[in-house]
Amino acid sequence: METLSLEIETPHRSLAQIAADTIRVSIIRKELRLDQPLTETALSQALEISKTPVREALSLLKSERLVVSETHKGYRVFSMNQQELVQFCELRFALESQALRYGVDRDHSGLTRQLELILGRMADNQGELERENYLSLDTQFHQAFFEASGNRFLTEHYNSINSIIETIRHYISQTNDATQTSLKDHRALVEQVANGRLEEAVRQLEKHIVNWSRRAILEPVLL
Repeated sequence: METLSLEIETPHRSLAQIAADTIRVSIIRKELRLDQPLTETALSQALEISKTPVREALSLLKSERLVVSETHKGYRVFSMNQQELVQFCELRFALESQALRYGVDRDHSGLTRQLELILGRMADNQGELERENYLSLDTQFHQAFFEASGNRFLTEHYNSINSIIETIRHYISQTNDATQTSLKDHRALVEQVANGRLEEAVRQLEKHIVNWSRRAILEPVLL
């Protein structure tokens, strides 16, 4: 395992939290692959810290379902089979569609402005060199539903699975064609929201997430 760089300048956070952040980013960006075994020894060497904060970091990531553990087998990065991915996308749609409904109802103009702003930035980050920027903006786009919803509990529930969403997004958005398809989906959704066609927007969101899951299924990274 290659050395992983800790952002130790982060204030007011424990070494375990910083280690968890570093491992999380490494999983999301595919530096640590799906279903890859994770040992405290290898991670402590890669992070250049002791095993105790690594153990605590793995426990934190387990609570996020980014890593799993099995008796006598230790930790490994999460993975999904096809059925699990479909079920996960059903959960994602349930949360996002409800947040979108609340957002349109409670702050239609504000949500529309925010989505249009993010969409414009997504369009400016279509190239291979801007891929990481695009994926970050994609995350911000969907989080905007929850910010506009004003529902803290709905937002917290979504945040608990967002790292998994980000990870899968990195596996399916590896080409310019993929990001162009994604941009087209997001542009259609913004158009429906801007025109006040909520049910059409929800159907577009469902189409986007279904397409997203199908692209992920085609990748040989999900078990």
